[in-house]
Amino acid sequence: MFKFITRTESVKIECLNVLLYGEPGIGKTSLSFTALKPLMLDFDSGLARAGFRMDAVTVEKWEDVDEIFKSPEFLEFMPRTLVSDTVGAMLDNYIADYVKRKDPINSRRGGELSLQGYGAIKNIFKQFTDRTKTMKISTVYIAHSTEQREGDNVKYVPRVTGGSYDLLRQSMDLVGYIESYQNKRVIRFNPTDRNIGKDCAGLGMVEIPDITKPEYKTFLADLITRTIDKMNAFSENQREFIKQLDDYRNDLNSLTELEPTNKQIAVLASFEDRLAARQMFEILREKAISLGFKYNKETKLFENGNA
Repeated sequence: MFKFITRTESVKIECLNVLLYGEPGIGKTSLSFTALKPLMLDFDSGLARAGFRMDAVTVEKWEDVDEIFKSPEFLEFMPRTLVSDTVGAMLDNYIADYVKRKDPINSRRGGELSLQGYGAIKNIFKQFTDRTKTMKISTVYIAHSTEQREGDNVKYVPRVTGGSYDLLRQSMDLVGYIESYQNKRVIRFNPTDRNIGKDCAGLGMVEIPDITKPEYKTFLADLITRTIDKMNAFSENQREFIKQLDDYRNDLNSLTELEPTNKQIAVLASFEDRLAARQMFEILREKAISLGFKYNKETKLFENGNA
């Protein structure tokens, strides 16, 4: 079943895909447990190293994940956030092993993944993210960092193999690099020369509170909620803007003469919202051309096309 979404319909965001990465011991796993009602899928024995622990499930093979989703325990608990720790192990070990066992075409003679294998990983991972999105569960993916040399510069990126790395970046709403900065732990969501990032809500660099502070317990939950609110506000503003343009286009239907058309230029010049004014002028220009007028850049007025 599909649903058409019109230009002026708002698209409500209810969950996010978040990637947090950093060096071992920086507190990534503990931080992931500060999300809203989290449940960890432990792919890399990270639970044992967490200083701030919540509920978790150990995974031995990829088929376990489907069983977890169907289990009475999962359905009764119904997490609001699913944590995958680490996503590198999830993609490069568990899913890769699954697709190679499922079909020999997914691996080469030496045992490494084939091109078809990477395509199969992409499909499996998309099914996973689609499943959590349908259930309105946010996902937090944890990854270790590794150094990537770009000439003389060093960039810190998630430790995930090439094909899986590209897939991961494309699938995320937020990507944050956790590091120590001026004796404080921070998350950099904005991309820099030193790290990758994705910052759809303009978060920039966010300081992580000390684990002993009350605000630490809901830190990631508050951050995800703040991001969702900003994205939904942007979507609503965009919807209203599109409706404003459509209303203006309809208002121009009555234009037939040159003088009223040129009066619209003065009206648009008085707008404080310059983006809206520019967009409306393009609509006005289209209408003027349809009436046989042309725009004179010197006079900044329309004139008859045969003038």
